[in-house]
Amino acid sequence: MVSIYCPHCHKHTALSHAMAAGNLEAIWNKNKNQIWWIGICNSCKNPVLVLNNGAIIYPYPLPSPTDPNIPKELADDLNEAKMCFSVSCYRACVIMSRRCIQLACIMKGAKKEKLADQIDELKDKGIITQDIKEWATVVRWVGNDGAHPNKNNVTKKDAEDCLKLAEQFLYVVFVASAIAQSAQIRRNTKKKNP
Repeated sequence: MVSIYCPHCHKHTALSHAMAAGNLEAIWNKNKNQIWWIGICNSCKNPVLVLNNGAIIYPYPLPSPTDPNIPKELADDLNEAKMCFSVSCYRACVIMSRRCIQLACIMKGAKKEKLADQIDELKDKGIITQDIKEWATVVRWVGNDGAHPNKNNVTKKDAEDCLKLAEQFLYVVFVASAIAQSAQIRRNTKKKNP
């Protein structure tokens, strides 16, 4: 069973095996280690080509959806980073993850020019903690490696880590505060209207 965000309808789905004539599964055994099959989205019924248990899926499945509490400009950059990762463009992924951190700093009021200084500003203002500052710094370092020649090579694991850290940074800075604000409004409303 393979579950993906369908590249056609953008919904999370478990793929069903396509059936060929005579109720046979639509598969091709290239060899013992490579079995290709056609998966059908249970929502929109469109096909995707799958290797084994999802080692390769074409068209590429979409990454997980971005929380709607993340501002659109940031969500656009984060979604681009996710798409870069999903098509194995790891340098592009870390560069876009770094961009997310920098744009978030600017949106939260950082005035300095360099990202390292902007991250420090958010820490000094109490917007982020020391731990979250360290997350942002890792994304900055690896993003710099991706953006500049003669730096460290960017691996799939580097990109995956940067993407997770950037998304968690945005979650803490934007989503968690939106959830807390919403809960506070509900609580105050209940007090006024018991």
